[in-house]
Amino acid sequence: MKSFPLISLVLLLSILVSSRCFEEATEFDQQEADNNQSGLRVVGLERDRESLESDVERLPVPFGSPDSPEIDRQPLPVRPYKPQRPPLDTSSLFQHHFDTFFGAPDTSFLGGGFPGFGFFDLQHSKPWWKGENVCMEREEQDEEVDGDDNQEIAVDGGNFQSFGVFNLNFESCAERQNKHVCTSVKNDNGRKRTVKVTRQCCHGYARARNGPPNTQCEKVDLHPIAETAERLGAKEFVGTLKKSGLESMLEKDVTLFAVLDSAYSQFTEQMWENNLVAFDPVMRSKRQADISGMTARDLILAHTVNGSYHIEDVSNEQLLKTELDGTNIRVNIFPRGPSDKSSDHLYRYTANCAPLVKLNHVSEKGIVHVVDRVLLPVRNNVMQVIRSRDDMTVLRTILEKTGLSKMLEEVGDDKHFTVFAPNDDAFLKLDKDIRRKLKAGSGCATNILKNHILDITFCSLAAVNGVKTTTYNMLSEKLEFEYASMAKTEVEDMSLTSKKDQRLKINGIATVGEMDLMGTNGVVHVIDTVLPTDSGMPISNTLANRNFTIFKQLIDDAGLEDEFDSFSNKTFFIPSDKAFEQSETGQYWIKQLKEHPESLRDNAQLKEFLEYHVAEPLIKTCDLQENMVKTSAKKDLRVNLYNTNPVFTNIMNRATVNCARLMHFDDETCGSVVHEVDKILEVPKSDLIGELRSNPDYSMFLQLIEKANLTELLSTSNESYTVFVPKNDVFLEVKEWFDETMKNADDLDNVIRSHIVPNVVCCAGIVQSDWPFIRTTETINQQRLKLNRNRRPQVQNAGITKCDIVATNGIMHEINDVISVQKKVLAEAQSFPSFTRPLTFWFK
Repeated sequence: MKSFPLISLVLLLSILVSSRCFEEATEFDQQEADNNQSGLRVVGLERDRESLESDVERLPVPFGSPDSPEIDRQPLPVRPYKPQRPPLDTSSLFQHHFDTFFGAPDTSFLGGGFPGFGFFDLQHSKPWWKGENVCMEREEQDEEVDGDDNQEIAVDGGNFQSFGVFNLNFESCAERQNKHVCTSVKNDNGRKRTVKVTRQCCHGYARARNGPPNTQCEKVDLHPIAETAERLGAKEFVGTLKKSGLESMLEKDVTLFAVLDSAYSQFTEQMWENNLVAFDPVMRSKRQADISGMTARDLILAHTVNGSYHIEDVSNEQLLKTELDGTNIRVNIFPRGPSDKSSDHLYRYTANCAPLVKLNHVSEKGIVHVVDRVLLPVRNNVMQVIRSRDDMTVLRTILEKTGLSKMLEEVGDDKHFTVFAPNDDAFLKLDKDIRRKLKAGSGCATNILKNHILDITFCSLAAVNGVKTTTYNMLSEKLEFEYASMAKTEVEDMSLTSKKDQRLKINGIATVGEMDLMGTNGVVHVIDTVLPTDSGMPISNTLANRNFTIFKQLIDDAGLEDEFDSFSNKTFFIPSDKAFEQSETGQYWIKQLKEHPESLRDNAQLKEFLEYHVAEPLIKTCDLQENMVKTSAKKDLRVNLYNTNPVFTNIMNRATVNCARLMHFDDETCGSVVHEVDKILEVPKSDLIGELRSNPDYSMFLQLIEKANLTELLSTSNESYTVFVPKNDVFLEVKEWFDETMKNADDLDNVIRSHIVPNVVCCAGIVQSDWPFIRTTETINQQRLKLNRNRRPQVQNAGITKCDIVATNGIMHEINDVISVQKKVLAEAQSFPSFTRPLTFWFK
């Protein structure tokens, strides 16, 4: 009974809400009736005359009107989307409340047989391409299927065994503004059938672009194609077409790229009296089209394409063959800027890099697109465009020396390039030595030029004013484009600057001058500065830029600069200046640089030292593997990989070379890559036994090894070991134990083997290890040694006092205690998995 007031309150609120819904519905119906009486047909969005004329020409004719008004006199209203509300039954307030929300029975899901929802209303959910005034075209194609695409699969289910054919069937559909295309592929018994069904508004019908998704195809006014072009502001272009006797050409289905009057007027001012088009030499070099001898008739034919091409049906980089023999129009598609609201089209389109300003204007026969400049016939490829210019002699020479000219001469539907071409003045800004090497076509020249080339057509329209536009060149390096204001010396009044007063900048360095010089296989833009790239610079420049001053000075004083600059497909491991200062060998070379620089010229020892830091081939960090790599000094370097993350143990995130850690890596240079290491790399002089014998402080440990007959083990050249070596001082402190161990063969063997790991554990690979992620490594007698790092690296109970003594067959670490382990019990040994080669690290 205590819940009764709450239930009553809920019922009361339901009644109040229902009453309010009823009132709102009544006001809506009354407003709709008033609107119908007053002739008001557009609710909400209204479009002005300019947008109607410049955007979609196929506007619906007013319902019930026998003739549509002229476009030039009165814009057609767009019919708003307003779903029909079902009649209200006021006999039951409860029924009215839910029927209004869910939909009345006569329009509900399943025809009223099931109390449905309003959004299942079949009348309003019916797609437009299933409505009226939609034409359908069906294409079928049959072809044989290769054996690889038609596979038999054996099915074995108990006593039943048969063979079936594996067939792949699928269907995909795509919808555009006025077209719906479904393609189905069926693979049946070795034959593939492809069926393509296209549904689109019949000719003379269209869907309003700003309408709701299911706006139906409605009748529109169509005019002859010449009249349509004139209405769009291309009267002078049409006048030339008629004077050239080409009106008969418009009787067939064509796509006309008409030119705006303002652009065409500027063009015709430069025509000769005999109707031959001629430019002055400067303009000819800018447009790069040989138009001598071309008539006005040829010009119109170069703007005409056979067949109707709706802009949404054209793909990026598609070539449309024009009516002028041997010429095409290349269509490109670019995204709009985030704040660009100039059109309701999602993309911007160009024809031969000329912006399309009005799109998809359907006529009685054909379609009209409007461009903002004359499309001169393009007959030269990109390389021919460069050759024809007098201010690109250096670029032409380098392209031919490197062989890239052949690539830029390739033509075809899949060949498209963009060249940001530095002029001769741009190359004069470079250092004379670099310019000399580029003209010789050295390895760096290819990378420098590829830094200026894209494998796409990048028109100037692609760069959006006010935002940064990004693309990638043939080196997969990023290029950023941004409009910047001209210098004050170029513009008298900076307050009056506009886009015309701005210049397109690349990477904030180079300024684009002449734009959109079209070729048959792409476009050329002229720039005033060579775009720098690390991958195009010789190693000497990279060393200078990265402040490897000591290593670079050694190369220069040894007379090896040209040799190192000519290296290709190499990997440089360059020690930092700090690494030189912290090692005895590094300090020796620093002293030689200061006191005896003349002795370094043609110094064989120095050459071997420097070339030992150069490996081959080119290896980036993502391609590093644990192995030995060859160097230019004909000696091997040992590469090791380590994991420092206690959770993601399969990710190797630290690399060493001869136990020198890679600190900074993957700096590209001319045909090579540079990795910075924290130690100098010295050629190992002997194997592990030789290193032990060369140091008197390790003599007592050497005695144990010889007594245990393990000398041969540590002399093996095809294995890699890590040996933890206690100094003599450690053994002298436990001399009694040392003597007893020397007498007990089993204890001696166990002790020595507990100090040897069958792989390389550099100090850089030992990191802090806390519970529960305890790092261990396994010795050659299957003992587990705990690895940790506090103030210094630690192994089990011993601290490492001297790291990474590199030998030809492994490394040694000097430790301050004898490693303490218990003798391995067989049962314990069997509790661990067995590996032919123990893993570097274990986690307990």
